[in-house]
Amino acid sequence: MSDKFDEVMSEILKPMSDLTLGPIDTMYLMRHDGSLVYTEGYWHPEGSIIGKLIYYPDPDGPKDIHGRRYSSIVKEERNGEEIYISHEDQLKKVYQLFPDLPPDSHKLILAEYQMAFPWDSFAGYFDDRASLRYVMEHFPRIDEVVRMTSDLFEVPLERLGITGSSALGRKGADIDLVFLGTPEENMETVQKIWSIIYSQPDKQVVEYGKFWPLKIYIDREEVCTFYVYRNLADAPIRDCTVELVKEPVEVYGTVAENINSLFVPVVLELENVYIDGEKTDDIQLVIYDGAVRGEFKKGLRLHIKGKLVNLIKDGIKTPAISVVDGFNIELERFRAGVPHLQSQLEIEKNG
Repeated sequence: MSDKFDEVMSEILKPMSDLTLGPIDTMYLMRHDGSLVYTEGYWHPEGSIIGKLIYYPDPDGPKDIHGRRYSSIVKEERNGEEIYISHEDQLKKVYQLFPDLPPDSHKLILAEYQMAFPWDSFAGYFDDRASLRYVMEHFPRIDEVVRMTSDLFEVPLERLGITGSSALGRKGADIDLVFLGTPEENMETVQKIWSIIYSQPDKQVVEYGKFWPLKIYIDREEVCTFYVYRNLADAPIRDCTVELVKEPVEVYGTVAENINSLFVPVVLELENVYIDGEKTDDIQLVIYDGAVRGEFKKGLRLHIKGKLVNLIKDGIKTPAISVVDGFNIELERFRAGVPHLQSQLEIEKNG
């Protein structure tokens, strides 16, 4: 018997056969068991989809999705406050609920906080633009704010989609808006956001003690912006295999190019690079952490603790530095070379 859930799904859930080019960043998918997976980035090894399981069907769950009850893998309520569950506990829960998943599903070199789900375990995916049309039709306030955002940044509605809870046809606490464009087009949008939030502090979004450079208040509504590639050929980390070379490594480098800093994964070109104290060639830094999108400007000197990997495509190996947690990247006050300030002070102190 059909219900509200089936009715909404018939409008916004698309068959996997339509996903001819593979998943894109910010996409929700539904597995045959009804669980909902969120993808980050464009790296999906053959036969699998990399993502994070967010919601699972639960008759006693606190979340209502069109009349069906769900529980969250990533958040829980404690003492009346919603908090994030640790990555380790998330993994335990997923394996407990879905013992059919191979035990090494989380062992991903580039994306350790994600899991690999078999392609054939999915029933369909949520098209962000179809979801946007649905929520604009059913929720007048979202329609109003999205149109205001489109006008403010001069981005046509055809280039916009929606993710987060609203991708499932619901009204979320904020509006997670997806911008489809070339890296240059999306950077132009971000420059407009920055020109507003840096000159108008009341437009800035601060959550969990952090200032978010890609969020903005529009007519008192929080709008979180996400960016996807119009042409998937522009995505630098896609259709490749990955080989671990060395872990851990300590890296110093200066951001030479940041055009792909708005996407997931964040990809930066580093120059004046030192790896474990040795001067090396320029190298890519790949950061599978959506929380640091938009953080890195050209010229910043970074101190990185990560992994040295090879990205292999068409038989060609390209070295890169991989990081999965933004906390493993620090800003350095030195522009070049390996900092030796502490050792210098010790030398002077000891005379």
